[in-house]
Amino acid sequence: MFKKLRNKMLLFNMGTTFLVILAAFTAVYFATYSNIERENKRRLQALSEMPLVRDHPLPGGGDGRPAVPERFGADYRVSFALLVKDGVIEGINSHLDFEEQAYKEAFKKTGGKITGELSLGGRKWAYLVSEILFYGENRYERIVFLDITSGAATLRQLLFTLCCVGFAVLLVLLWVSYYFVVRAVRPIEVSYNKQKQFVADASHEFKTPLAIISANIDAIEASAAESVESQKEWFGYIRAELGRATKLVDNLLCLAKAESANIEAGAPFNLSRASETACASMEAALYDRGITLEAKIEENIIIAADGEGTTRILYILLDNAAKYTPQGGRILFSLGLEQQWAVVRISNSGQGIAVEEFPKIFDRFYRPDASRSQETGGFGLGLSIAKAAVERSGGKISIESGEGLTTFTVRLKSI
Repeated sequence: MFKKLRNKMLLFNMGTTFLVILAAFTAVYFATYSNIERENKRRLQALSEMPLVRDHPLPGGGDGRPAVPERFGADYRVSFALLVKDGVIEGINSHLDFEEQAYKEAFKKTGGKITGELSLGGRKWAYLVSEILFYGENRYERIVFLDITSGAATLRQLLFTLCCVGFAVLLVLLWVSYYFVVRAVRPIEVSYNKQKQFVADASHEFKTPLAIISANIDAIEASAAESVESQKEWFGYIRAELGRATKLVDNLLCLAKAESANIEAGAPFNLSRASETACASMEAALYDRGITLEAKIEENIIIAADGEGTTRILYILLDNAAKYTPQGGRILFSLGLEQQWAVVRISNSGQGIAVEEFPKIFDRFYRPDASRSQETGGFGLGLSIAKAAVERSGGKISIESGEGLTTFTVRLKSI
């Protein structure tokens, strides 16, 4: 599915880019073509307007009146002119080393048209026909020819260059587009895979209590003749699993709420007082397990955050530390200010967490393998809820583990 999405995005990017490049290069080509055509027409017009110099007899004139065709300057050495009367060439003015037959061929290729282009001697020529009058009675057609081979070659070279550049640009853009398309699709793919994993894990977590409830109902039905009092044990199991399922639903709703859009900063909240209350409420349970809780809390640290959500973060992290602290171990709780940040650190002794597990430790339903048997009684949602709540408040949460201690650090903006 995501491969198709990447291919479609890549195809769209390349198609759009190709059309843009094609439009830009087409504009460049036709602009150059128009400039060359305009310059050719200007030069042809200039040739056709050159005056006759009457200091030599007109070749083939027959009337003996002194006249000679125009003399082209150095700027027009790649041109020639024909004087034609009644379809017969009467005069030729050319600096070019052409045979007479070539000029006749050029005249024949004009085909009676006023202007146009033709090929002659392996080169390309543009021509223009104009009418001149001698002494008011002898009418001649003057056909001027201009070599436009260099302009045509320039256009061919431009077209070749544009094609090469366009192809190279498309190759580069193909690589760049593929890189960015992959980067753009990856978060969607990761999110989709996480969603699939979440559904699978949630289904797995619900499957266990539902199976136990179903088994106990079967046991009750099999002993229908017995009294309710005698089957009290089965009802107790059902009630326990219903409570477990209810707790899972509550955690999922809490996670959904914590992951909702960011909200505006809440009212001032005394984090120091909330930390003292959380530590005090955990001390009795920890004492029964022989776990020592050491708390170091600075007074009157105030933050602007959701008080209920922040309190939940403290309890989740303390409860998580208690679950993974062995009997006789210790938990360290500290709260202080660091550069306008209220920093909570909760450390616990124990086996620790491998570095490669750090990126997954806040994933939904994730628990270290040793605890996957649900011996800790949790669902693996606590840290996900804590992370979502911290980020929703504009804070940061991180984990460190080493030298027998695992530490969760929460940074919240103080006021």
